[in-house]
Order: sequence, then structure tokens, then C-alpha cells
Amino acid sequence: MEIILYIIDIVLNNIYMAWSYTWWFLLPIILFLILRDQWLIFIRINKIKKMEWITLELFVPDEVLKTPKAMEQVFASLYSIYSFGRFKKFLAKWFDGDIDEWVSFEIVGFDRGMHFYVRTSKKYQNLIESSIYSQFPNAEITQVEDYMERLPETMPNSTYDMWGAEFGFVKDNVYPIKTYPDFEETIDERRIDPVASLAEVMSRLNPDEYVLMQFVFSPAGKVTGQDLEKQGKEVIDELIGAKKKVKDKQNIFLSFFAGLFEFLVNLSLALFKNPEWKNELGEKDEKKDKDFAKTSKGQSRIIESIENKFGKLFFETSVRVIYIDRRDSFTRLNVSAIMGYFNQFNTPALNSFKPTLASYTKPLGRFVPFIKEMFTNASKRNMYFRYKYRYLGISNHVSDKEKLPILSTEELATMFHFPITGVEAPSLRRLASKKGEPPSTLPIK
Repeated sequence: MEIILYIIDIVLNNIYMAWSYTWWFLLPIILFLILRDQWLIFIRINKIKKMEWITLELFVPDEVLKTPKAMEQVFASLYSIYSFGRFKKFLAKWFDGDIDEWVSFEIVGFDRGMHFYVRTSKKYQNLIESSIYSQFPNAEITQVEDYMERLPETMPNSTYDMWGAEFGFVKDNVYPIKTYPDFEETIDERRIDPVASLAEVMSRLNPDEYVLMQFVFSPAGKVTGQDLEKQGKEVIDELIGAKKKVKDKQNIFLSFFAGLFEFLVNLSLALFKNPEWKNELGEKDEKKDKDFAKTSKGQSRIIESIENKFGKLFFETSVRVIYIDRRDSFTRLNVSAIMGYFNQFNTPALNSFKPTLASYTKPLGRFVPFIKEMFTNASKRNMYFRYKYRYLGISNHVSDKEKLPILSTEELATMFHFPITGVEAPSLRRLASKKGEPPSTLPIK
């Protein structure tokens, strides 16, 4: 025992001596690693507080003959809010708190009507309006008061109850959901619009019922896009049977000497036989037993869908839904209808939506009534707060560590677009006529 204590004493003394000579060098590094994320969050929060937000209401044209591809072009043009200057962006990020900003496209149901809104920073108002008018010249865009102002400050309360959920993917981001080309038909009467079911639900709401749905998104950026594309190529290689290249950092030196030895052996035997080279897995190069032409029909469809997603622009996206009704009439039937809307985009072979954050009870509170109610109400209040202030994720984009669902422009356009003319919900607010400029010959007196 005395020997053990003696050894511990020697070790502690050595650590103390090492620290006493190097603390002036190590302490700043340690503090930097601990505090840099807190500093970034602090300056980003101050940056966000200075943003000036506005709400735009989009009035649906009387006739929408264009497919969701037109809305896809709108989202593609909004990718321009991404800043491409790397060095300038680095300085602005760490000293000014600059971040790639976001916008929120929202479908809202109340007063037996379906409404379309955009919540955005005021400096992007012209960009959004020009992008929408370029594809839908007959639409009308009006700046209005935020509709959330007509709702209570906090939810739930003594009068209203709510249900809410934030959706993510079941599989990795490389797998796409079912998109609008899968719903389209060459014959108009057979064309399916996924927004139709949502329009039907919203047109049947009672005066005190609300269905709030938002898509808060920000450009994913070059690095995220490259990482996603790299991950997708690995998935495709696995599907077509390509052998995965394994690079172990611990075997770098062994691989180097093995390659050098292989070169010397082939050089010494070059006069007697052709050189034989091995690949990175230590196996002789041979033709792949399996290639794209030999994949099954289902695998080919998955590969084609993944590659199609790579051809689009990416957005980090928060998909958030809230249903509100009076406590004495609250029903989960409309919740089931909302979940049915998201189920339209699910494909077992590709990707599906699932609630990643929902206003239900935590496991700890399922058996204790008091804890159950406390956790459930806290979850609902937090989700309502994130919806009201259009949070991108839980951290509102102030943390780089949060991983969000990444949707392509095609996926976004599938979920948010103006209903085609064939969708005849009872109270769908369509624009019968568009406001125009007064005629030049109009008398002014």
C-alpha cells in the first residue's frame, strides 16, 4: 500500500511540475476551446435580435395551371441569401456574428380558410416578391400583420389546448422523400395534388380552430452539400456492389512500406513477368462482380432518386406543425388528418417523415400524473415559442452542432406550393382578380 501511495505521489508531483511550467501556454488554449462556442452563440443572439422581420401574405391566383416545379424555381432563387465569401464570412462569423439567414414559408388554416404566408427579414422582401411574381404573375403579395398576434402569448392556457410536432427523416438525408413527379399525371383529371388533403382539412375548421404549418429553411452551404454528396456516393457504391475503400489512419506507414516493397518486387521481376498490383484493400484488382447494369429494378430506382437529389440545391429545414382548439372541443381527429398529409410523402424504400420533437409526455412522466402534466405543458410551450419566433431548429441557428433535416428544392416545392386549379376545397382563398395600376388617362380632379 505504501508503494502505491508513493507512486501516486510521484505522478502528482510530476503533473504539478509540468503544469507549473506550461500553464501560461496551455490555459489560454483550454479556455479558448471551452468558451469559443459560447462566444459564437452570444454574438449570434445579439445579431438575431437586430433583425427586422415582416410577414407577407400570398394570395393564390384564380387559376394555377403550373405544376410545383414553378415553386421549385422560387426556392432555387432564394438560395442567393447564402454568402459565398469564405474569408470574409470567417471574419464576419467570429467578430460580427453573421450567419446565413433563413425564411419561413407557412400554410395556415383558420376562419375556415387556407392562407399562405412568408415570414422573412425585410431586406429579402424584394427578392421573395420578384421570385414569386416571376413564376406566378397573377398572384398578389401583401405585407400584413403577423397572424400569430391574434393568438395568445403562451400556449396552452386555460382556454386553449394544442398539439405540436417537428418532423425529421427516418433515414439519412441522402434519401429523398416522394416528390411531385411521382404525383403527376399527363391527364389533368388524374393529377394528384398532395396539398389537396391539407386544403380539405383547413376548410373545415371551426372558428376557434387553427392549423399552423411552417417550413423554416436556410441554404445548406457548400460544405454541407459536399458532405451530403460524399455520403450519397457511399450509399450508391454499396448498392451497386462497389468495394468500399477502407483507409485506417493507423496503417498509413504500414501501407507505405507495403507499397514500397511491392514496387521493389515488381521491379526485380519485371524481366520475367508482368507486374501485379494490389488495391488499397490488399487485393488484386479485378473487375467488379456487380455494377449498375446488374442491379435490381428497386435498387436502380433508389440510385436514380438519390442522384436526382444531388442535382438540386439543399436547404437546412425545420418542418413544424401546431394544431390549436378550445379545451372543451379539442379533438385528435384533425391531428390524424395532419399526419396523413405527411404520410403521402413517405416511401419505405427511400425516406419518410417522423415526429422528432412532439408535444407528448416524456417517459419519466408517464406513470406520475403531476410530472406527466408538467412535462407535457413545458413541451407544448417550448414548441409554440419556436413556432411563433420562427426558430430554425431548437437553437435558432446559433449553434453549428445542431443537425437539421436537409431538403432539396424539389422536396420543398412538393410540400409547399399553390394548389392546382383542380383542388376545390370549400373555402380555398383564390384571387379572383389582380390589382393593377390606374390608367394613365384617369382624371386627377
